Amino acid sequence: MIKFKIEDKEYDIPDYITIGNYSKIYKVKDLFSDDYFSAKLVNLITGAPLQDLLQSDYQEVNYLANYILSLIPTDKPKFEDKFELDGITYGFFPNWKELTFAEFMDMDTISTKKPEELLDMLHILAAIMYRPITEMKSDHDFKIEKYDVKSMTERAEVFKNKLNVRYILGAQFFFINFANKYSNYFQLSSIQKLSTWTKIKLGWKLRKIIWGIVSKKSTAGSLSSTELLEMILQNTSTSIKKT
Repeated sequence: MIKFKIEDKEYDIPDYITIGNYSKIYKVKDLFSDDYFSAKLVNLITGAPLQDLLQSDYQEVNYLANYILSLIPTDKPKFEDKFELDGITYGFFPNWKELTFAEFMDMDTISTKKPEELLDMLHILAAIMYRPITEMKSDHDFKIEKYDVKSMTERAEVFKNKLNVRYILGAQFFFINFANKYSNYFQLSSIQKLSTWTKIKLGWKLRKIIWGIVSKKSTAGSLSSTELLEMILQNTSTSIKKT
């Protein structure tokens, strides 16, 4: 954490970017080339008055801005199925077979939002995906709290202000990689000819296949996200051929 003073008032820059701050930064990404961007960025993250920053030493303000930018994940963050925050251990969906309709619909609704709208809902998406672990059997085999909208909303606010954005980005990249590889097994042109109701039933069956396969993660030991993806795709391909 970096601390600095302006007019005898101390301000802090944490050593990671929260989900809330990540959203703030990318909402003003078009200002990156602005001459005053460094001061605006420091103001955005720390709350230090912009006018005071503009009157401060240029090199110091520029250093603080560069430090903040260095905290933003640039590579694809590693997918992590659990983490600890404020003494509570949170876990990612341990068993996709038990994913409820409410969970899926809430996630699906958020995930299909426009990029600028999704930025404001990343903390909610994280709160749906990660919930308090209620029973730990082994490092990658655990049970999480049942889905509840009220507790999810409260958790989302905590995540927004305190959770490192790399966790939700890691989960997103996991899904993106899966979607890209999984789409190769389907001919979308043939699916488009089906009726709406048939599409819904087909989609639900495919999701159940995926959930059943992903749930094997808990008994497969420690798997990297790439290994897990390959296992899902291999088994999904076999299931579809049989169908």
